[in-house]
Amino acid sequence: MSLPVNPSNLQERCLRLARLIGDQLADQQCKDGNFAQHSFYAKAYALALWQNLDDARYLPKRIAAINALKIEKQDHLYHREFIENVLQSCPDMNFETRNAILRNAPYQTPNVANWRILAMRIRQSGSWRDKLRAKLDWFYIRVRFWRVPAFMDRPGCFSAQYHSFCAALLSDSPIQAQREIATYTTNLIAQLCGTTGIPNPVGRGAGQSFGAATALYALLKHGYRREAESILFHLEQILLMTETLPLNLLAPHPLPDAPGPDNSQTPGWYSYNRHYDYLAFTGFWLFRAAMNNPSEPSPNIPATATSDFLVIKDTRHYHARMCLRGKASYDVTPSPVLITNGHIFLPPTGGEEDFPSLYSPASQPLPAFAGHEVFGAFTSSTVNDTSVNITFRLAEFRGLRSITFHEDEIVIHDQVQTDSPSGLHLFRLLVPASFAFERLDRTRIDVPELNLHLIADHPLHIADDGLFAVTGPVKTIFVSNQSTATLRIVWNPS
Repeated sequence: MSLPVNPSNLQERCLRLARLIGDQLADQQCKDGNFAQHSFYAKAYALALWQNLDDARYLPKRIAAINALKIEKQDHLYHREFIENVLQSCPDMNFETRNAILRNAPYQTPNVANWRILAMRIRQSGSWRDKLRAKLDWFYIRVRFWRVPAFMDRPGCFSAQYHSFCAALLSDSPIQAQREIATYTTNLIAQLCGTTGIPNPVGRGAGQSFGAATALYALLKHGYRREAESILFHLEQILLMTETLPLNLLAPHPLPDAPGPDNSQTPGWYSYNRHYDYLAFTGFWLFRAAMNNPSEPSPNIPATATSDFLVIKDTRHYHARMCLRGKASYDVTPSPVLITNGHIFLPPTGGEEDFPSLYSPASQPLPAFAGHEVFGAFTSSTVNDTSVNITFRLAEFRGLRSITFHEDEIVIHDQVQTDSPSGLHLFRLLVPASFAFERLDRTRIDVPELNLHLIADHPLHIADDGLFAVTGPVKTIFVSNQSTATLRIVWNPS
């Protein structure tokens, strides 16, 4: 890393990024106080950032934002929880202005952990009735979403991004028991992130700035300086490269006119994602990180961690992350998210399913009868110290995938219980299309940029099927016309 890792240095760097984002938001604010593209809560977070930065240049921008917030339409999509929570962090916000903004807008209260915790944190600073309701909220949250050491995004579904937001929110709770749980959640963030700079590699919102900023805050708050610095360095590099912080940090493209889940220039988006929401949100949480009072450095975390649904493997060659529980395609990772030599080789896959998007069942890295458009679907898994076993469905057939992690190689074995494997494609690993591949023989593919070799017991194929992952366009690597095959991902130690 480029600079020494100490609290004051990290805080100065966070503040610098927060100011850069504050300036960018000010430059891009329209005369009516809104932003050029639709947003849900960007004005409120930009206002909080500008007020906290306390720069006279922002005064007209702050006034315009307040005026726009006062007349904003409050329909069923109004994000009251996000707006009210951040207004509590506006140092120049009086009671009358706050009430004029919020008016009688109802809470959305979607049944996901981070929204529930947002509402609870708002009520904790309210009347005695609000505080009583907050206690009931916490009981519900503990029962429904807390599964040590993780907050589930939805029951049975994990998102590293929204887990990080929950940790950030609870880190400043007035309730000691909630702050203690924040230490558990932050420890898991540290293990998921390591030194990759990517704290949200799995689940809904993989790779997005929302999770990076809140993870950075929680890590600094709890003394995980090395992991926090890796995220901060990643943010700085992307800002230098793109002159902004894109919503999806793993696919840093210029913002197109019509961003969304079905735009090839904005892979990894969901229908509710908005560029200015996430830019203002990130700037605000970077400011919060800069104002943090970090604790003493945390104790060393384990080099590897496993649970019944999370796999975290780190060696000198690679960082592998898997989530093996969920209901949607973006919840589970049937092939590991694999980071090596500073690059993502196997990216997070899957995305928006309820609206037109770049993703389909073909985007799952599982076997398929490709010619018949029949694709594998994850059903269950088991985990032990060194391996993962995954079962999947493929039409009327049952399949089994085993993944074994070694120091210098990962071994993947696929099997489909069929006597007629004609047209069957095993593995179907999705790799970024930007990599250059070399063929030494029919069963081996080399990736020189990563010092990486793919070696199989049957001929390997590479195809460009027009598929996407969170990082953007991908190619598919597979073995065809076999009912069982083994693939080794091998690192050259030289």
